[in-house]
Amino acid sequence: MVELEWLAALDGLIWLRTGHKVEARLQIGQSSVSRLSRKCADVFGLSLARRGSEWHLDGDTTLLNLERRVHQAVRWTRGGPLRLEAQHWSGPLLCEPAPAGWIAGCFHFHEYERPLQLLREGVIDAWITSYPDVPAATDPTIACIGLSRMPIWLVVDQSHPLLELGEQVTFADVAAYPCMPMPDGAFPKFQAVLEACGLWNGGSPELIRNPSWFGQVNSEDLVVGFATPLSLLLSDDCCRVLPLELPLEVGDALLVPRQYERAPQTLQLLAQLRLRLESLADAAPGLVVLDGFEHPSAAPSDQPFKEQWLPSAPSMPKTSKA
Repeated sequence: MVELEWLAALDGLIWLRTGHKVEARLQIGQSSVSRLSRKCADVFGLSLARRGSEWHLDGDTTLLNLERRVHQAVRWTRGGPLRLEAQHWSGPLLCEPAPAGWIAGCFHFHEYERPLQLLREGVIDAWITSYPDVPAATDPTIACIGLSRMPIWLVVDQSHPLLELGEQVTFADVAAYPCMPMPDGAFPKFQAVLEACGLWNGGSPELIRNPSWFGQVNSEDLVVGFATPLSLLLSDDCCRVLPLELPLEVGDALLVPRQYERAPQTLQLLAQLRLRLESLADAAPGLVVLDGFEHPSAAPSDQPFKEQWLPSAPSMPKTSKA
């Protein structure tokens, strides 16, 4: 057994990345974070190293993960504040301010595997992830609770040449331009849909595939992005939605350790998250708030989205509910 503060410092650094953020969220002095983290790692015969923007532990973490389970059980059973992470688009909307009884993360994850690993190891206690990239319903350790469903659209800058095609734009037209890059495997199911539509760039897209437009528009303005009714609330008025709907329904899902899926803290968190989603529904046409514990399942929209070419992308007609 190690002191609660030792492991909190170590896991806080792995989760939040910087001593400043650990201090702000876990009330461990910034000057103590590094010392306590390395002291904790030493107890388990591990070395702490930074690679890129992430902290990693080198060595056998079996005993450490068992210790994490004990500390996590203390947080859940003794009413300690629990640790909540979310994707970079859902966090600011659903987790600020942090729900009662929870410490919200930094929402700096742009992929699926790393936060899922933190949840499986007990570093964090819950994660709001992006459906359909969720664990299987049969996963023995992680419970998945659906929160929302919504369409996902292609978006461009207000000066993008694709807007001149109007309703006639096709996926082949879009493929002539670079799409927003994502690391290979960051969101496997979403990636598969982009590949099927010919829109996957991998991690290093070309600046522009259609040389006829080069020099007429800034290359940054030519990138095609992806947006949902919720993420559009965080965008500026320069964003425009193309009249093409990707053949995929997305949404938010709450992941928690399976043994805590019916815990009072989980039920209270779900209630708070659904209230926040409902408060956003009028401003996010196409958003459907889910209710219940069933594992999410995709259902295609019965009517394709049609952009009305209004001045601001969020001012769009509602799509039919799935």
